[in-house]
Amino acid sequence: MTTSDYPSGAFFAAANTADGFYSRFPMLFDPACGRWQKIYIIKGGPGTGKSSFMRRAAEYAEEKGYAVERYYCSADPRSLDGIRIPRSGIAMLDGTAPHTVDPSYPGAVEEIINMGRFFDVRALREHTEEIRQLCAEHTGHHAAARRYLRAAGAMREQTRSLLSDAYLADKAAGAAARIVQKMPQEREPVYDMQFVTAISARGIVHLPTAEGMGAVTWVTDSGGASLFFDALTDAAVRRGVSFVRFASPLRPAETEGVYFPGTDTVYMTDRYGQVKTATETAPRPLNTARFFDREVLSELRSRVRFAQACERELLCGACEALAAAGQVHDALESFYIAAMDFEALGAFTARFLRGFC
Repeated sequence: MTTSDYPSGAFFAAANTADGFYSRFPMLFDPACGRWQKIYIIKGGPGTGKSSFMRRAAEYAEEKGYAVERYYCSADPRSLDGIRIPRSGIAMLDGTAPHTVDPSYPGAVEEIINMGRFFDVRALREHTEEIRQLCAEHTGHHAAARRYLRAAGAMREQTRSLLSDAYLADKAAGAAARIVQKMPQEREPVYDMQFVTAISARGIVHLPTAEGMGAVTWVTDSGGASLFFDALTDAAVRRGVSFVRFASPLRPAETEGVYFPGTDTVYMTDRYGQVKTATETAPRPLNTARFFDREVLSELRSRVRFAQACERELLCGACEALAAAGQVHDALESFYIAAMDFEALGAFTARFLRGFC
């Protein structure tokens, strides 16, 4: 899939970060929040049709006029990890590792859909040793990816630490305050966080969701954009302005973009090569260089560039390890696909959708 293949309302529910696997499933699919009348938890092995089942459910809901939020897999962005249909109060998610989910209110809120009922267990047992070996290889590749990401995160932190010495915090805070001054204040502002970028088996994948939410101001990213985004969100909190923060997949505490729903405006890093040309509807890019002391920055430049180069190479290593894990996952899928009764699954899907939404 290319970024243009993803529909609006596309996010990632988790991230492969410098501190390990980071999951937002407990918050996004919280059965205790009262928002969801029904949560379907799908169980089953790789290749058993979990993602396709959710895709069919999402398309069916859209045909009936519902808006659907899609949450893609941070390891393999081709696959869905979950969907949410807020207006209907229905959500659906993959409840298998690494984001294993079990029901808190079985039957009352959550319902398990077991894809395992459609595969031939005896056929799979004939390949037990191969499956065990592939699972061990898969775990090993993910362990390697975590080591690369941990080191890449340290380099990102080093860059931020170096740039902080040249950062003109008061100047950035003043600019941020002027931006949010135009935003409507609210008595009970809402602060949300989403991932629109993933470090995955297919490289670093950036979804265009944020850019489609409103007028975009591109924030030039020479490493210091996250410092400005901190100033922007701090100013929004002080004024009482709602926002959605788009978190960095490497270090979720850092921000790569902010959406202000009150004015449908987006401030987004240009790190992923998006179009930055100003037009009648797209403001001039915001250059974060003006928030740094030029003389101090000049003295730090070589060290900053070295840290950034190390981070890029380490991220490449992480993506290669995740790609290797993806190849192993595909091999695992082949055993389950061969053992699946897709005709029976198709009949079940048809029956399920007749009562869906």
